Amino acid sequence: WFRYREGFSGELIKELIKDSGASKDEIIIDPFSGSGTTPVVAVLEGYNGFGMDVNPLSTYIANVKMQKYTEFELQSCMTIINAIPENSEADTNKYADISKYFELENFETLCILKKFIDKIDNKNVKSIYLTAFLCIVESCSNRRRDGNGLKTVKTKITDVRSNFVVKLTEIVNDLKTTLHSFQSVGTCITGSATNLFEVYNKYNESKKLKAGAIIFSPPYPNSFDYFESYKLELVFGDFAENIKGIKNFRQQAVRSFIGGRIQPESEKYINYIAEEIEKAIPIKEAETGKKDARTRKVPNMIKGYFSDMQEIIKQCGLCLEKGKKIYIVVDQSAYVGVIVPTDLLLAYLSEQEGFEVASIIECRKCRTSAQQLSRYPYLKNVLRESIVELVKK
Repeated sequence: WFRYREGFSGELIKELIKDSGASKDEIIIDPFSGSGTTPVVAVLEGYNGFGMDVNPLSTYIANVKMQKYTEFELQSCMTIINAIPENSEADTNKYADISKYFELENFETLCILKKFIDKIDNKNVKSIYLTAFLCIVESCSNRRRDGNGLKTVKTKITDVRSNFVVKLTEIVNDLKTTLHSFQSVGTCITGSATNLFEVYNKYNESKKLKAGAIIFSPPYPNSFDYFESYKLELVFGDFAENIKGIKNFRQQAVRSFIGGRIQPESEKYINYIAEEIEKAIPIKEAETGKKDARTRKVPNMIKGYFSDMQEIIKQCGLCLEKGKKIYIVVDQSAYVGVIVPTDLLLAYLSEQEGFEVASIIECRKCRTSAQQLSRYPYLKNVLRESIVELVKK
């Protein structure tokens, strides 16, 4: 439904759940649940699903996918389409902060739609409508998610209302196919993975279910600010009052982006890589004749990222009993020609937190920027995306 750039394959999750040996009465956990692939697949396969994510937009959409609807509610979604106003005066002041990213007519129609959605009484019907609305915001704007944020691309959408009806119909039809499929329970909670054990314990307090496996793909240490990519939906969905309000979520995120708080030290191998990058930056600057202020911040990001990830792996360990598994899907990255072997480093940190590394499975090669490849051609064949398989000792 929603173009979530960081999503991964539901078929992969099915395979990993099967490989984990989890039983149907256990919970499959994802501390970076994004649009909900892991908990949604878990529930569809008859397991219980639990997800966490710092992005409230993501957890909202994931919960809409796992909600149990009545036939009446799904029918109501289609019935009230005719009540959507064709022409109405738009109150654009509330979302003026993001108006510049849209054609005026599209922006006004989106504001009219949002006002209509806000007045829907039935909570479940309203959530489906809001999800359909959030799913079309990007395509109706003059921006597209790309790299570290949004790039300018003029929209081809001229009829926002019709575009919304198509998306809503798609979502309702999908939900009809799962109307009687959810035999177990799934939920996603907005919060930082560094608090996983506390949040999971609170959720599981009355259920008393065991964790069957933990499967996740964390943000990669690629210096991307993922919140920048979703700022239009975060504001239009009232998750943030304005663009500046997004910083509150960013402060809870894993430090995979430039500008995170200072991390003085890290594990010795992390420090070695940070030092390698620091040494390589002046060489690059001497060759180009330009100061690279952005890359100068990367060593701190690397140390901060792995410090946060070690804490999260520790939190995962607290949720699991002996013999249970974690699967981490992650990319390697590189800066100024220095490889950051993320999978190996996470495996090493996991050993410090009481896990045995069962395997590191290479899934496919991954790429770095064209600029890096031209300067450091050896990177073309060495960077990989992989799955780190861990067993609780």
